[in-house]
Amino acid sequence: MSSNRARNRLIGISAVLSIVVIAAVVFFFFNGTSLSLDVDRLYDSADRYVGETVQLSGTVVAGSWDRQSEPMTFRVFNEDSDSAAEITTIFEGVPPPNFGDGTGVIITGVVGADRTITSGQMLTVCPSRYETDDNTLPVAGLFDMDSDMDMTGIPVRISARVVNGSITPPGEDIRLTVHDIEDPSIELPVKFSGGLAETVEDGTPVVLTGHLDEDGNFAADVVANIADS
Repeated sequence: MSSNRARNRLIGISAVLSIVVIAAVVFFFFNGTSLSLDVDRLYDSADRYVGETVQLSGTVVAGSWDRQSEPMTFRVFNEDSDSAAEITTIFEGVPPPNFGDGTGVIITGVVGADRTITSGQMLTVCPSRYETDDNTLPVAGLFDMDSDMDMTGIPVRISARVVNGSITPPGEDIRLTVHDIEDPSIELPVKFSGGLAETVEDGTPVVLTGHLDEDGNFAADVVANIADS
């Protein structure tokens, strides 16, 4: 009897394992991860993947997107390559908050003709950036009434703090507003087309690199957190 019980138990375990294996095969057949490609590989073999769902990794080409277009389109390239290859993405959705020029993205979508990919899924990779506030100018320094120097158009680094509730979605003309660290009543609207790191949020002390434009806005090329000294 004991041998029969052992044999029956073994048969039962084998049956369960078989069901698990079959279920796993079916799951991965219908829901398996997409083929991962970089821009160069998809660009060179686009015809091969037409109609397939792939995961494409790349970097957003500066100035290639318009948040107001419907659907939004942008181009990506391989930042680690000397190739001039670019893939046009037709994005049917709302871009993540840290989307922008130079942002690393992972796009899941269907490859179309003419080296395009249509997607409704996107992950962004925008690493935090830290800089010291050494040799920076306060916001108030841009509007020093005692100085004869007009700061408009002059490249400068300023230290400031993000105004609560001022961060807007990608594509807005004014991306955020900062204020003078010592005098919060002095505020400065900031234009920025790059991707904001998740570490840039309400009340964050930041270093901005750019220039004051003729409208009194700060056109930023870099937005970084202030590094601890």
